[in-house]
Amino acid sequence: MPSRVFHLGSRLRYPITITKLLKSPGDTIKKQESIIEYKFTWRRRISEDEWTDETTYTEYDSPAEGVLQEWRLKEGMVINADVPCMTVEEACGHGIQMGGLCSLCGADMTEINWASEQTDMERANINMTHDQTGLMVSESIATKTENESQKRLLKQRKLSLVVDLDQTIIHACIDPTVGEWQSDPSNPNYDAVKDVKSFQLSDDGYRGLASGCTYYIKLRPSLKEFLQEVSKMYELHVYTMGTRAYAQNIARIVDPDRKLFGNRVISRDENGNMTSKTLQRLFPVSTNMVVIIDDRADVWPKNRPNLIKVVPYDFFKGIGDINSSFLPKRQDILPAAPKTNGTVPPERPEEAREEEAEGETRPEAGRKVSPMNELARMSGAGDEATLKVQAEEQEKTLEKQLYDRPLQHMQEELDKEDESHDSDTGDSSSSGHHRQHVLNDDDEELMSLQDHLTDLHRAFYETYDKRRTERKHGDPKHNPGDKRLRRPSVDDGVDLSLVPDVGDILDNLKSSVLEGLVIVLSGLVPLGVRVEESEIGMQAQSFGAQVLDSISKRVTHLVVASSRPRTKKVQQAAKIPSIRIVNQNWLQDCLSQWRRLDESAYYINVASADRVRGDDDTEPSEDDDDSDMKDLDNLDWDVADDEEIQELLGMDSDDALDTDDDDEGNSSAAESGSETEGNESDKSSVNKGTKRKAPTDDEGEGESESESVLAKKQRVARNRGASGLRSAITTNGGDHDDDQEPDSSLPTPGPTTAEESLQQDDDDAEFDDELERDLLAELEAAGD
Repeated sequence: MPSRVFHLGSRLRYPITITKLLKSPGDTIKKQESIIEYKFTWRRRISEDEWTDETTYTEYDSPAEGVLQEWRLKEGMVINADVPCMTVEEACGHGIQMGGLCSLCGADMTEINWASEQTDMERANINMTHDQTGLMVSESIATKTENESQKRLLKQRKLSLVVDLDQTIIHACIDPTVGEWQSDPSNPNYDAVKDVKSFQLSDDGYRGLASGCTYYIKLRPSLKEFLQEVSKMYELHVYTMGTRAYAQNIARIVDPDRKLFGNRVISRDENGNMTSKTLQRLFPVSTNMVVIIDDRADVWPKNRPNLIKVVPYDFFKGIGDINSSFLPKRQDILPAAPKTNGTVPPERPEEAREEEAEGETRPEAGRKVSPMNELARMSGAGDEATLKVQAEEQEKTLEKQLYDRPLQHMQEELDKEDESHDSDTGDSSSSGHHRQHVLNDDDEELMSLQDHLTDLHRAFYETYDKRRTERKHGDPKHNPGDKRLRRPSVDDGVDLSLVPDVGDILDNLKSSVLEGLVIVLSGLVPLGVRVEESEIGMQAQSFGAQVLDSISKRVTHLVVASSRPRTKKVQQAAKIPSIRIVNQNWLQDCLSQWRRLDESAYYINVASADRVRGDDDTEPSEDDDDSDMKDLDNLDWDVADDEEIQELLGMDSDDALDTDDDDEGNSSAAESGSETEGNESDKSSVNKGTKRKAPTDDEGEGESESESVLAKKQRVARNRGASGLRSAITTNGGDHDDDQEPDSSLPTPGPTTAEESLQQDDDDAEFDDELERDLLAELEAAGD
């Protein structure tokens, strides 16, 4: 029989004095039966100015039923606050409940007990099931159940593997174009979609135009073989943000015989949280033997150490995660550039195109949480209002996909290119040119993932076996002085106290991949997000790299977004021969394959002018912080982007506007004084990475009464730099950069006589010194 300690509770009018204990140890007590007499004193008001002390005698009723084992109070004791009062051996602990009833004794758990501050339903508040049966267990039952499960897995030499669905092992869409391509063998996409599965949902909660639509499911290449091999080492669980009806249909396709996942499928209907996932939902006691595979790391804020992040499976181009409305906006690494095989460049999913982090909370990387933390919250229902909004958002996304038919439009664009090609070559026959296709079935991610899971499984059990061997050799065979040998115990291979943490094993395997590398990212971190807290930054750090936000001699690699191959960081890194300048695919492939890859296939083309150091060039140092506050005139406004301008002018991320890395022409400068920085000589810079407000008629040359002295000098410095460039172009006979057209409207060069040139140089030097002093003064003031 379970024993439990009960408290007096907080509702009594403390302080109280125990006057009599009505029951003795060994007596049987019932709920709401009087078991203690006590008294308390209180003040009663007689008139406006007169009070009197009153003493009230009353009784305390039992909140429990069973046999009284021990009193923790004594007669005459004065109690000032809630304290334990007794230990009771209960007839039933109500540790397993279903539908409001105790599964052990059948008692009604919803019955109100006025003698207790808690209902009996709160005794079992942990949901360990994968479905919505309503089976709830207590903490002690959950611990016992999970320990038994771990022992079973240890005997089988297995671990637990939680598998995400969308863009991890499958890709889904509802574009009707897929069904049409499946029935047309002449379509160039036929081979890619001929094995696509489909199903309809009529009970998925949608009541809009997308209700009852057909879902098309593409299994990731080699999925069947992958699951068969992995299931020998892991017990598989499905965890998805799709509805339960959606998840069950996917499970029937992936595991038709129910030999791999069985009933171990959990959806957002049981998750208890609308924006994130947690292992505590399935493993409330310990996650030491649990591994996760998911294309999203940010949705596992409490379990990152257990996660193996996979490259998103993006078969249906431009679709993304069909259940993304129930997840935070993506902030992870940009997708790889398209392969040059004649196919159309894929559009990035909408959530992948979102680079702005608008008020999202960044999860703490690698943080382990208490296993029992937030169990009740995760077992409860989600926010109905939030769920409704997210469901409506998803419905709109599905309707747009259903009627816009993005795949059809992509293929039509390719067909137009084919027609144009045939027209240019004079080939009017359709057989003269092979039609391009939108979809490709060439993903190989699962091959690498299987290797990772195999290595992790082997390392886990090598560590476990080593611990058991060390303990076995360390235990004495007999007691000192005892000549009789102890009977050897039966070794069943199970010792929960020696189980290593799979998160620690995984960290050891990953941390050596990029160990010793110092990486700077360009164009891959959202504006206003610290590089070490960005999604891609945290991934690189988990694989052993150090990430910095500025170029210095310590840096080994500059990883550049393919959409922006020429930035200030690229120009700075190009002048340091030891830095390898690679595109984003190098880092993504290293993280995917768990090995440092040769950089030669990923180098970006750097302009020869950027690699040559001029007489005035200096190598950036760690103190530069990716900016040169002492030389504004050297800023190359032709290639400068918002990030560099922001850093150069000493701005906070709060001062900057959102930028879009894919369209430099749409970026904005939110620098101090930008409202009045417009100038006729700055017009050409509008299309060079920043937008500036055009001057009004009253502003003359861009000056205003509200313009600060520092902002005015910054503007003048830029104008002088631009004027100097124009002068150089004019005096060199119209020479210009290969990627710049000569400007026929360039002004006449400045002073031409020797005396005027010397005077101009003196003025420039004086201006530079004054500008430097003002910049440093303002930076120091801002720091204070």
